[in-house]
Amino acid sequence: MDMTTSLPREIELKLALPPDRVEAFLARMARRRAQPEKRVLHTRYFDTPDFDLSAAGVALRVRRTGRRWLQTLKTEGERQGGLSHRLEFEMPVPRGALDWLRFPAEALEHVPAAWRDRLAPAFETRFERLAWPLAARDGARIEVALDRGEVRAGEASAPICEIELELKAGRPDVLFDLAIAWAADFGCLPDDESKAARGARLARGIKSAPLKAGAVALDPVGSVEAGFAAICRDALAHFQANLPGTLAGGDPEYLHQARVALRRLRTALRVFRDAFAFPPELLKGLHDLAAVLGPARDWDVLCLETLPAIAPYSPDPVAWQTGMAALTVRREAVAAAMRVRLAAARPGAWLLACQRWLLRHGWRDAPEAQRRLQLGPLADWARAALRRGDRAIQRDARRFAALPAAARHRLRIRVKRQRYALECLQACYPGRAHARYLAALRMAQRGLGRANDTRVAADLLRSERVGLGAMGMFALGWLTAHEADFGADKNAKYLQNLVKLRVNW
Repeated sequence: MDMTTSLPREIELKLALPPDRVEAFLARMARRRAQPEKRVLHTRYFDTPDFDLSAAGVALRVRRTGRRWLQTLKTEGERQGGLSHRLEFEMPVPRGALDWLRFPAEALEHVPAAWRDRLAPAFETRFERLAWPLAARDGARIEVALDRGEVRAGEASAPICEIELELKAGRPDVLFDLAIAWAADFGCLPDDESKAARGARLARGIKSAPLKAGAVALDPVGSVEAGFAAICRDALAHFQANLPGTLAGGDPEYLHQARVALRRLRTALRVFRDAFAFPPELLKGLHDLAAVLGPARDWDVLCLETLPAIAPYSPDPVAWQTGMAALTVRREAVAAAMRVRLAAARPGAWLLACQRWLLRHGWRDAPEAQRRLQLGPLADWARAALRRGDRAIQRDARRFAALPAAARHRLRIRVKRQRYALECLQACYPGRAHARYLAALRMAQRGLGRANDTRVAADLLRSERVGLGAMGMFALGWLTAHEADFGADKNAKYLQNLVKLRVNW
């Protein structure tokens, strides 16, 4: 992050602050014995009817602060783990109207002339800002701002309650020192969504939704170090995006995607384990978070996927409904306990600590780091790692019918890890053969996963059998019969398809 470039840049880290912790945060800042500057800010954002600016990652606004009006253009830039690094062009304007002549040419490049005549107010924000100037280590200077108010688009509105740490001078990683402490003490979460992005989403009527993993942008001939960092950042961003929804409850897909994100990170750490070591405290946090989420996900699968598929075959619909009502109560209790434990684990602080480690290239501090940094291109490293994973899968897949239950479970985990590894490294292998191999992995994982879901569902029903009556007996009998079916026939077919493929690693 170059602070010497001639273009004006904004570097800030944003945290979502729980509204019930505002007073505690204000008390913490009061101990610094510095009076905050108080401003009431009214901001009007402009866009085309088709939201072209928002789609291009550009925010254009006019803001009133006291008697002054400022017009600002910001680019989306880089956003990761709450830290954003954006171009920012800001200057005063009279009477709150846009004045294109005041923007420099570098700013106008981001707004094509064809869009300018179509711009109109799209949404606005109104909030109170308390701002404190702080000095940090190594001569860094930070402005800390607490913003409270709302973003409004027509009749729709959403609250604003967030902390922004803007770097005025110094290294970006100093922002994390304060952010990690506040995330631990006040339950803050890093937030990559700007007010402009939130307002555009509100104006377009787009609701928040669980986020699935996408392809990771990698350079196959780039360094192993750069590939490792990119894959870790992508997995952390995936977890961060689904964390608020997981904590709030509601759509169970948030929880599912949060677990997938942690698995993807664990897979990346395993793939690169011979090169880069994750710090023990961060690794422990990863394992603790995964353990917190697991039981609630098992209950979601039982009540929302496994049992609904059996329900049409129940000979007694009334007994089935009674049993499902009891299981739903139990599922909701497990989910509520999960949310309490998840909040207590301070996932925001863990995310920020991971991002700080990545920003600092913390793996370089490990023994023999310099030798590891001389490793060849990413694609060569990935090829060796994927070849090792494939050998283990092929060995057990060929003798699947003879494997005991424990060995089949280990094979399922290997297939899942190989799938996540190849998905993360897919940019290195865009060919059809690897696409077919990935599809076969997904089918095998799905089949083996259904067998595992059947086993877990049966265990949960046995633990809750008292009070389920005829419904519990019927469901257990069904699951016992189909556990053998999925374990022997269908999965053997999926695995044989995987064995037949010949991939040139």
